[in-house]
Order: sequence, then structure tokens, then C-alpha cells
Amino acid sequence: MEKMTGLAQGSYYAISYYTSDKDLRADRLRPRMDSLLHAFDLCASLWNDSSEICRVNRNEDFYPGEMFCDMFEKARHISGLTDGAFDITVGPLTRAYGFGAGKRHALDDSEREEILSYVGWRKVRLKDGKIEKDDPRLQMDFNAIAQGYCADVVARFLNGLGIDRFLADIGGEIRSQGTKAGGKPWIVGIERPAPEAMSDRNILQKMELVDCSLVTSGNYRKYFEENGKRYSHTINPVTGVSTRHDLLSATVLCRDCWEADAVATACMVMGKDSAIRFVNRFPGRYELFLVYAGSDTTLHTWHTSGFPLID
Repeated sequence: MEKMTGLAQGSYYAISYYTSDKDLRADRLRPRMDSLLHAFDLCASLWNDSSEICRVNRNEDFYPGEMFCDMFEKARHISGLTDGAFDITVGPLTRAYGFGAGKRHALDDSEREEILSYVGWRKVRLKDGKIEKDDPRLQMDFNAIAQGYCADVVARFLNGLGIDRFLADIGGEIRSQGTKAGGKPWIVGIERPAPEAMSDRNILQKMELVDCSLVTSGNYRKYFEENGKRYSHTINPVTGVSTRHDLLSATVLCRDCWEADAVATACMVMGKDSAIRFVNRFPGRYELFLVYAGSDTTLHTWHTSGFPLID
């Protein structure tokens, strides 16, 4: 089995795959993989001022590329599917709470209402090949879909080389295809929600993956406390309020990694009961594993019947 690791999307990538072609061994393929991931950054990275999304946020007049437009339309699709729980325009709210640069603080009603006036997935669209905004202050980011989409880009790249047995992990967003040696499934784990932001990482549950994608979204590491209340980085794009429900993490399994990524984020906004109702609307499309806090602060879990857990 070949293995490659490196940096991507402000995080890491780790790819394991099988090949009998010596020209596709990890040491020879890594430069091409790094080039592919760099090209993706030029589309979706907020950390690269020359990226397409940064240019859109600066209201430059240009035609975004095919990959940008595809990701944008996929994001809008999930926004509609989740009644706005997923929204790539939520960034100004997230930053206003201080998740990013600046001091973290709770927003008052007037601050929220002002920002909400230019936040909302229906206030931006792709028209004649360009991005059209209702308000020039509207800002977008693909953070809740980009790494999953990137994993799908890697999957297509590997398939184009004839590699059809792999596990691609882009910053924790995972796309699998085929099996390991001997026909064994890939084994991955779900992190146990940590009591503190800097707590050690431990595995709560393991599962088997074959020909599917898996993404976990959680709010237990990125938060701040003010006046006795905890504010998580998960912001409801409709209300502008930092979520304070008992759901600690949502793990979504489906075919494409971009969709698992976006839906996991939406589930965290929805909360436990609404997330369960959502996936039940689409039998066979999503599998879901939730970790939530009970009234006594102990951890509890819930999962759909088809989630491939290892006992």
C-alpha cells in the first residue's frame, strides 16, 4: 500500500492507495498531488488573496472557473435542502463573534440584525457566469464544504490514473473507494467530544468504509464563554445566534464527500431532533451518527440503522 501526506486547505492530507504501477508510487505521485491541491487552493482558499473566492469577496468583475461555479451551486442546493441551516454566506457572523481574528464576544440584537441584512444564501447567485450579490458587503466562504469537495477532486484524479482502491483524508473529511488488501474495508474512527478545547484526542467509535464518504462536524473545541454562557463557532445563519443545544458532534456518511461535509455542518446548526428528522426525509441517502450531552452531562449517541459501526 502506498501512502502520501502533506499540507492542504490550511490543514493536512493523508492518502493511502494501492497500485502496481511503479510510476504511480507515492514518491513519484506526490508532486502531482501537491500541484492539484495547490490549484484547488487558488479556487477556494480564504488564505490566498489571489484565490477566486477572495476575488469574489472583493467584488472583482471576472468569470470564476468551472470548479468554483460547481461548488457554489452545490452549496446552494444544500442550503435549499436544509432550509438555510447550511449557508456559505455565514462568515461575517462567525467573524463578528470573534471566531477568526479579533476578540471573541457575544453579539447583541442590533449587531446581529445589522449583519443579517447582508447574510443569506438567497442574496447571491450565479448569473451569466458571474457572481451577483444583492449587497456588496456579502462575503462567502467554502469552509464547510471545501475540504469535502477537495476529497472528491482527489478521488477523480486517482480514478483518472486507474487507481480505484484508496482512502483520501483531507483535514478529516474522508472519501473511500474499494477495499484494502484481502478485501477488507477501510477502518476509520469518530473522535470522542472533548471537555476542553485543548484536551487530547480520543476515538469514541470505529466504523467500516467501502465506496463512501464520511465527515464529522463538532462544536466542542471551538467556543468561548461569556457571563456564564458558552458560545460555539456553529452559528445559525437564519437567526445569527450561536447554537447552544446539546448536540456535540454529527457524523454523516453518504456517497460524495462534499455533501457529507455540508450536511454535517447543517446538522450541527439544526440540533439533534431536527437533524434526525432531516435524514429521515431521505432514506438510504444519508447515514448519521450523533453524539450529544444528556441532562447529567454524560455522553449519549444515536445513529441510523445502516451506519457501519464496528462493535
